[in-house]
Amino acid sequence: MKNFDYHEAVFRDLPNSYKKWIDEEKKFLRGKIKKDSKVLEVGCGDGRSLKDIIDITQNLVGIDIDKNAVIIAKKNFEKYPEVNIIEGDGRKLPFENATFDFVICMTSFVNFDNNKYIILEEMGRVLKNKGEIIMSVFNEDAFDERMKIYKKLKAPIIKTEGTKVIFDKSLGANTSEQFSKEELDEIFNKESLKINEIKKAGIGYVLSATKK
Repeated sequence: MKNFDYHEAVFRDLPNSYKKWIDEEKKFLRGKIKKDSKVLEVGCGDGRSLKDIIDITQNLVGIDIDKNAVIIAKKNFEKYPEVNIIEGDGRKLPFENATFDFVICMTSFVNFDNNKYIILEEMGRVLKNKGEIIMSVFNEDAFDERMKIYKKLKAPIIKTEGTKVIFDKSLGANTSEQFSKEELDEIFNKESLKINEIKKAGIGYVLSATKK
């Protein structure tokens, strides 16, 4: 199984702790996205979050490094020819500078490990000057709930480093992290981005940020 397969398994039978996070994530996202705005999702998976805003805008692009995720997402948006789902690497987004009104990354950022800095830099690069980044991540209270899920799904954990969980490399994206507000501020500051709003949502944070 790949990281995407485990992700899909979690969403087939969400624990209450995850449900609260995902429900709040959807509300936050829908409250931010403007009608007909141009939106990119980095790490789109099967397109779950893009589906959440399809009635607000169909000017959507999803990118994911997992070929299987891209195949499934394309099938999910067959009725929406305006939606563009592509296979690609978040470390080198195939778009011009200042292309999107919103760049979103819902739950995927926790799996980027040390690539999170260059991916966030790329997200900022393709964001319009007055655009917003919207993100959802595990917060500092998530560890016990994360471990319950990993054990239930028999995920191949190699080791933990504090609250960072490292899986067998066969998963592809084989790291999962959680973040405090202070850690998120530090990460965004490094990439010349400013978090303007951040809310606790169960075991997660949802946030919006802009260029400095």
